[in-house]
Amino acid sequence: MKFGQGFEAALARDEYPREWIDHAISYKKLKKCIKRVQQELASLGLDKETLDALWQHVNTGATEVGGQLGERLQYSVDGNEKLIFTPKLTIVIDPRDGSPMDAWLSPDTRRILKRLAKTEDGRRPSVATVNEIVPGGQDQQLETVEIPLTSDSEFFQILTRELSDLDHLQNSERSQLEVEIAQLGRELRALRSSRSKRSKKEIEAWRMIFELYTDAEVFMSSHEADAGARDAAHAQKQYAEFNKALAAHQNQIIQLGKEGNSALDRFLRVNIKLLRLIKFQEINHMALNKILKKFDKRTALRARSSVSNTLTHSPLMAQNLAKATCFTISEELLNIIPQLNDYLCPVCFSISYKPIRLRCGHIFCIRCMVVLQREEQDRCPMCREGVVLDASSDNLDKDLMKFMEKNFKVAVRTKQKENEIQAGIDRWGAQYENAQKCIVM
Repeated sequence: MKFGQGFEAALARDEYPREWIDHAISYKKLKKCIKRVQQELASLGLDKETLDALWQHVNTGATEVGGQLGERLQYSVDGNEKLIFTPKLTIVIDPRDGSPMDAWLSPDTRRILKRLAKTEDGRRPSVATVNEIVPGGQDQQLETVEIPLTSDSEFFQILTRELSDLDHLQNSERSQLEVEIAQLGRELRALRSSRSKRSKKEIEAWRMIFELYTDAEVFMSSHEADAGARDAAHAQKQYAEFNKALAAHQNQIIQLGKEGNSALDRFLRVNIKLLRLIKFQEINHMALNKILKKFDKRTALRARSSVSNTLTHSPLMAQNLAKATCFTISEELLNIIPQLNDYLCPVCFSISYKPIRLRCGHIFCIRCMVVLQREEQDRCPMCREGVVLDASSDNLDKDLMKFMEKNFKVAVRTKQKENEIQAGIDRWGAQYENAQKCIVM
């Protein structure tokens, strides 16, 4: 299946709203425009074969004479931050008679270009002057004139308008997502400030949900191998894994109650909409690349290299959308309910209770600090600064300890029990641990 047909089929599926489809790249219209560009160039004696040969001649000449001949033919598509593109085809002429410098061009092409290089009163509308180094080391002053094309301007006007529409759509949809995320944030803050037993169970359920969501890394990866924004296909796969993990914790999700489940449904819809929007922008970006490639292939004008630099910084890029929305989710939702993973000791990977804050600023659980000091290891495991042996009871972060006791009661109780057992082993030996196991049994 040709790309154009596949693109239309993808847009015709039910997953995209009508408004989105109306803002999509008009691939067929742009293809027709390319045909008009071809016809216009052919009428000037610059058909694809002639332009291909001219580019080849220019490249060969540039190698032979120090790189200056590359200015004999230029096609540039200047773009700005507002995605406004201005195409321009220029060619070097002989200042003596206004004829094209490349003598090998066909008589018809030379005659047409020579006529374009003159105004009605016979003067040449020179737009620039260049110096070319000819064999022998002498400078030769040449002039460049712009060849007027209307069809390529039409092509880039259509493209400019449609890219602007896509950016407007993306910004509008992103704003709506941020409004929904902010509303969920307000509900979670209200839930957290409540002191009812019911709210505590709901908070624990949300903590579990956000932990699963963070672990899934749906839209952004923190792994070295694929760090950064995920493409739509990979994000869809990770989202499916997240839903699978949720299904395995239904007993905890039940604790959310009616309103909590409604909020969870809205959170899932935000993710689904973001997935759909990223996929929509990806196929439009692909359509953009395909139509520019087709433009260059059929016209030999080599526009893609000029346009690509501007498009790289366009909001149309789905990666930018993923980063921005994930940041909003993190700030507005994930930070409201503290996650245990953010408070783990980097040595034993359990909760940093009781938290010892070293002079370098890094935090460890008290048990790991005791072990390090007993082994006379002075360097911080994180930054290698010699601060461990200086630590004392004054380094206990009491505010952080209260925070942990309030937000991670189960983890704190487990860690306290582990510390008590380890302290008993230190005092009475390994038999203490065996005795504790017998007591539990």
